[in-house]
Amino acid sequence: MSHSNADECFMLHQRSYGETSLIVEVFTKNNGKISLIAKGAKKPKSKFFGYLVPFHKLNITFSGRSELKTLTSVDRNLGDLGNTMTKTSYSLLYINELLIRLLPKDAKQEDLFFLYDKFLQDINNKENLELTLRYFELDLLDMLGYGFDYNYEIDNNQPIDPNSNYAFVTERGFKKSSNSKLSGIDIINLKNRELEKVSLNNLKDITKKAISTCLDGRDLASRKIFKSIKQ
Repeated sequence: MSHSNADECFMLHQRSYGETSLIVEVFTKNNGKISLIAKGAKKPKSKFFGYLVPFHKLNITFSGRSELKTLTSVDRNLGDLGNTMTKTSYSLLYINELLIRLLPKDAKQEDLFFLYDKFLQDINNKENLELTLRYFELDLLDMLGYGFDYNYEIDNNQPIDPNSNYAFVTERGFKKSSNSKLSGIDIINLKNRELEKVSLNNLKDITKKAISTCLDGRDLASRKIFKSIKQ
């Protein structure tokens, strides 16, 4: 008999498998990102029907030793459901797609699990959407090893000067540039995560460039969809 595992998770993505089943990508607290088959989940009388929803913490059990494991039970806290506006919905889809692309399989990422949990709580509590996204993106980059040096400029390894301006160079960090509107004070605020003191344009420019590099320049489907809605 296969050993059953219990874990908390968030669903990142699902796709059909055959006529009645689903393959679900989930981000778990203790097992990282894993793939599960939910047999018969599309049947209205299935024990999984209506429970496999994104953006809400799920309690699951699963079994199997192969890469594709079998979902055996799922439960969720119905009290944490909330209504989202269109922009918020696509922001959440964007973050989920980032996690699908960047998280390694079967590698525990407990700190990142708690970060994602807090991110969803902040969104549900109607925190500033743009700032909440930027906080999550920067912390995600750091936790996955894609962060950059906030202490020294890249050309001569001198400490960041609060009175100078800098340009962001992907995969490297910051270099002095009189043509940039990003100040040394901004970089210090980035380091200290006082993002409300940095212009949203600068924040978005830095995170977009850094994440694009992590994705090898490939665009995200959620970004394309959101762009089409805004047009």
